[in-house]
Amino acid sequence: MPTIFVFAYYSYKDPVFQSAVLPYLQLNYSEPIKFILLTWEQQAFKLNKAEQNKIRASLKEQNIEWYTTNWHSGRFKLVKKIYDFIAGLFMSLRLIRKHKCKKIYSEGFPGAIIGHYLSKLSRKPHAIHTFEPHADYMLESQVWEKSSWEYQFLKKMEVPIAKNTQHIITATKAYKDILIKKGIKSPIHVIPSCIDTNQYYFDQESRNQIRSELKIENDKIVIAYLGKIGGMYMEDELFSFLKKCLEYDSDKFHFFLLTNYSNNLIENKLDKFNLPHNKIHSKYLKKEDVNKYLSAADIGFCGIRAIPSRRYSSPIKNGEYWACGLPVIIPEGISDDYIIIDKENIGVVFNKIEEISIREIEELLRLPRTKIRKIGLRERAISGYISKWEMIFTS
Repeated sequence: MPTIFVFAYYSYKDPVFQSAVLPYLQLNYSEPIKFILLTWEQQAFKLNKAEQNKIRASLKEQNIEWYTTNWHSGRFKLVKKIYDFIAGLFMSLRLIRKHKCKKIYSEGFPGAIIGHYLSKLSRKPHAIHTFEPHADYMLESQVWEKSSWEYQFLKKMEVPIAKNTQHIITATKAYKDILIKKGIKSPIHVIPSCIDTNQYYFDQESRNQIRSELKIENDKIVIAYLGKIGGMYMEDELFSFLKKCLEYDSDKFHFFLLTNYSNNLIENKLDKFNLPHNKIHSKYLKKEDVNKYLSAADIGFCGIRAIPSRRYSSPIKNGEYWACGLPVIIPEGISDDYIIIDKENIGVVFNKIEEISIREIEELLRLPRTKIRKIGLRERAISGYISKWEMIFTS
């Protein structure tokens, strides 16, 4: 049984880890694979001992052995990151040697840096998932400045890491083409953000129940926004779009804001844009409730700002919308998704949010949910990529 060391620079309960790392370790491969998993636990996702033990026992039944260390942030960030780097390096090396791991697998580019040095020190091959221009994301989202040490360091490391990697998994063909132009010879696999489509599907009973609870009649249009607000995601633009729809027809539209954005901040935005509170339904959902609310909606909204680097990302929310049969309103230039939506005619692609046609939105209601789900299964079903993942882990 091959043993893979998984370096995940996330906390176990972090939604990114839950959607972008864990599912690929839990697939039913033709031959057993053992994973040695290291996560970095933050206060925001803290688990007590009983919770950890329960999770650890469940993972062990799936050939996943879980170890944890602590994530440090806040003041003196550079010092703390250096400490994390050194401590993480030594702990990882101990685990790799103890379990005789044959390969190192890292998630995301910051984690790939430590994975790169682990590979060199242990002389084990390295596979990277979600190889994307992380430094550019952070710069264009105004989180980092071009002169910051974070941006300079990550940008400098992109090509050297890619050149010394056994397998690169990136989300779009567009970024694969860029890596090839940069002279990367390593195998590059295009795998978008996948979902378990057995967990995301249209549920008529949930639609009826939620619409009844919220007093939304069947002939009303519900647009769902699933995700974060602010930063690389729309903020005022999102609320100006809601305002535009309600100004067109104040009776017809309702909106689901399915986000962790605080209710106080949402209420402030509603007041700022003079939006009726009874038309905006805000809720932070557990994963198991997402498909219920998407079933109660009619259209999904992709609220990622169209910054250049987002061309190379793969928003997992679009896969969730599609699997539940929702057409999607999306900015031009987001992932390969805007091309799929335009080509398959399963949504609206816009350049400027103020130019979105309300009539086009109304036309989306004519699209069969079954057609959209079929495309979602083709593009994002995790089951469709099992053989590729098995090859990456075992070769």
